[in-house]
Amino acid sequence: MILFFLLFGANSAAQELIGPARTVPGILATFEIVPAQEASWHVVTPGTATNPYQIDSGLSKLYFASSEQGQYTVIAGIVEEGRPKFLVKTFTNGDEGVQPTPLPPVPTSTLGAWIRTQTPLLVKSGDWIAESRLVADCFEQIARRIDEKNIQTPQNTQAQLQIALVAALALASPTAVTDWMPFLTELSRQLENELGDKVTDLEELKKTFQTVADAMKLLETPAPLGTAPLGTSGVTNIKTPPARFTGRLREILLPCALCP
Repeated sequence: MILFFLLFGANSAAQELIGPARTVPGILATFEIVPAQEASWHVVTPGTATNPYQIDSGLSKLYFASSEQGQYTVIAGIVEEGRPKFLVKTFTNGDEGVQPTPLPPVPTSTLGAWIRTQTPLLVKSGDWIAESRLVADCFEQIARRIDEKNIQTPQNTQAQLQIALVAALALASPTAVTDWMPFLTELSRQLENELGDKVTDLEELKKTFQTVADAMKLLETPAPLGTAPLGTSGVTNIKTPPARFTGRLREILLPCALCP
């Protein structure tokens, strides 16, 4: 919508938007339409400034004040001869050349750190260190299958990961699936936060799953668990786990982000 205003604002010449080219931070300034006419107002702000203005009751004037320095644009939408017109005026609040207040940096991924700190707290198994190797193998296997084009949709990614995790944990011990359920529930939320709007991007899924695998491997122990890790041929070499395990895990693993 802002782009629409800016593109069409230059075509308005019948009316004039009057106001200062420079304002003093924190001091009230007035912008008005001459001749006076009702308008719909908008201000494009720099940085984090939000709604630094008030509209006159007659709708033909805008009162502006902001402590944040930078460049602002006032837009007034009017109707002239039954057609919409837009008047635009750009001004500087404060000293010339002052840059808008920068937005805070986007935090870097903390998924690996979360896994390293939360696994011992959320997994109830006494063999969680050894079993974490099986979980790492599952995520790494799915990342590899995405890379090899054997998995080509987010929905298939979800299904294959569910099968791999349930199969590996069910073979580890009779209680492993239940023991890992609190961790997997929270991990699904962390994955959604990590992926954001890229949750359907297979390349991003592959990278994120590999991050999970790498973090889980930091918890690896040489002590044998008594079961072999997943083979490179996929999950078909794993026995089908009990249906009650599959159903429970399907409910919590990326419940919304990857569902069809």
